[in-house]
Amino acid sequence: MAGAVSGMVPEEICASDDESGELDGVEFEECVSLIEELILLGESRIWDVAAAASALLFLMSIPTALVMWNAEDRSTALKLAWGWLGVHAASQLYVTHELVSWSTRFYTEMPSDGLDMGFISTFNQIASYGGVLMCELTMAAGLAMIAYQTRPPTKVELPSAFHMSSTSQEE
Repeated sequence: MAGAVSGMVPEEICASDDESGELDGVEFEECVSLIEELILLGESRIWDVAAAASALLFLMSIPTALVMWNAEDRSTALKLAWGWLGVHAASQLYVTHELVSWSTRFYTEMPSDGLDMGFISTFNQIASYGGVLMCELTMAAGLAMIAYQTRPPTKVELPSAFHMSSTSQEE
């Protein structure tokens, strides 16, 4: 992402922003401030962390899929799958936290002309964290269902409360 914003010069971008080609002093400074914030987001380390987490998840998915497909070692397959889910959840929560922190700071510094940007910031936080939690819980529920459905069969003898056994009738 840093490569995408490396050639951006806020003053040049803002100089040609208006249709007439000129912005007044306040609008120009606001435009420069906005572009500088976007450049800082583009140059942040969050993109490197996200790319590294994606690469790790891809590498983890290969043995996980092979062991799960083979279905010979259920315990190892489930451990790999839960580990994959844990890495995915941690990386998504980290990236979401960093982006929400940046956007909250961005909304508080942005001139709002009487608009309440706190509501937008709060809605953004709820929607972002809620989306990640919903995704991770859905994947965890699917994996829990797989773990439950693939458990080895057990035979447990439970006495019935509705039927009398032959020994109790004789007494």
